[in-house]
Amino acid sequence: MKTRFDPKFQEGKGLRSRRSFLVNAFFKSMGVLTALFIAPRQSSAQTDFFTGTEFVGKTRKGIHEKFYINFFEPMRRIKADRWQLKVSGLCEQPTLFSLQELMDLPADSQVSRLKCVECWSAKAQWSGFRLPELEKRVRPLPSAKAVVFHCGDTYLESLDLVSLRDSRSLLAYAMNGEKLSDEHGFPLRLIVPAKYGYKNPKAILEMEYVAESQYGTWSKIGPYSTDGTILPGYDHPLDQNKIRRKIHGGEIP
Repeated sequence: MKTRFDPKFQEGKGLRSRRSFLVNAFFKSMGVLTALFIAPRQSSAQTDFFTGTEFVGKTRKGIHEKFYINFFEPMRRIKADRWQLKVSGLCEQPTLFSLQELMDLPADSQVSRLKCVECWSAKAQWSGFRLPELEKRVRPLPSAKAVVFHCGDTYLESLDLVSLRDSRSLLAYAMNGEKLSDEHGFPLRLIVPAKYGYKNPKAILEMEYVAESQYGTWSKIGPYSTDGTILPGYDHPLDQNKIRRKIHGGEIP
């Protein structure tokens, strides 16, 4: 009779354990392979992961095929009645603005194209206000040279005041005659047509006046310049069937 202390009994037990381990490992690996092959087909069938949810995030499906949506990370949709723009830092009058107060500032609009470093672009009509109108209220100090934008998706971006005060730079709360959608940066986003898209932050929560330009989120973690001016090269406009065209740098039509 074999006992559990018998060497042959222990050897058989070890073989059974190894056999069980290999069988389990085999089925687990098959499960991983199945997920790899099935998951892409499931996700490609979806419009996006965020429609009908309390969150927004990156998508290029459905109505967004002609104007892609990028976020640094998914974020909860902003409620208009709870949102205020905080203006802080090097200014005489740090202020909290409601959306209505911003809409009461002298308004302006423009048609301009957003150009992404991923080599696509899209055009829209933007409506909002110019930074000098806001600055009449907050009165930046002479030591202020740039603004850091804090956004709802934890994104940070910094632009110098020369760029922000340019006649083509706009703080926008409307797009194509409608209030900004959550996907396009409700309730407030920056439009600087001569800069790449990553220098055009959206879902802005705070504008902080600082003494010098700083690294933004993508400039810290990616190969992107802090200046962000569009360089000569090529563009694939989504509203023109992505047909490649040569560009000369700066704002593009």
